[in-house]
Amino acid sequence: MEYIKKICPVCGNEFIVLKSAEDKAVYCTLECLSEAQGRMNDGGIPAPLAV
Repeated sequence: MEYIKKICPVCGNEFIVLKSAEDKAVYCTLECLSEAQGRMNDGGIPAPLAV
């Protein structure tokens, strides 16, 4: 298994994910994901459409 390091766009923490999940793993915790979704719903940034 191969891992990569990423930076969370909400809190700036570095986290490690599987290379195969690189595109799907954006936030380091569910708390950061929740905060990002709150920002999208509260101010100007439209929530992404489900694919």
